[in-house]
Amino acid sequence: MKSNDKYLVYENWRAERKAVVHKSTCGHAREGLDRLQDYTAPNDRWYGYFDKLTEAISFAALMPNRQLKICGVCLQEEKARI
Repeated sequence: MKSNDKYLVYENWRAERKAVVHKSTCGHAREGLDRLQDYTAPNDRWYGYFDKLTEAISFAALMPNRQLKICGVCLQEEKARI
């Protein structure tokens, strides 16, 4: 984990009721482009940027009725340690 990494949290309340932590460079997150400002999406929302992985995990863990997940693509090593 590099010290300049940033993190995002993806919340989905319709399909899986999940909150997934991603690095901002993850292909799923696309650096947050056009995702952080979209407040009208009917199924999901992105939150961030978080400077530390622990901050993103803490934020996601506080979301009510969401299953906390860690991205298996961009945070594979970190996910294995948790």
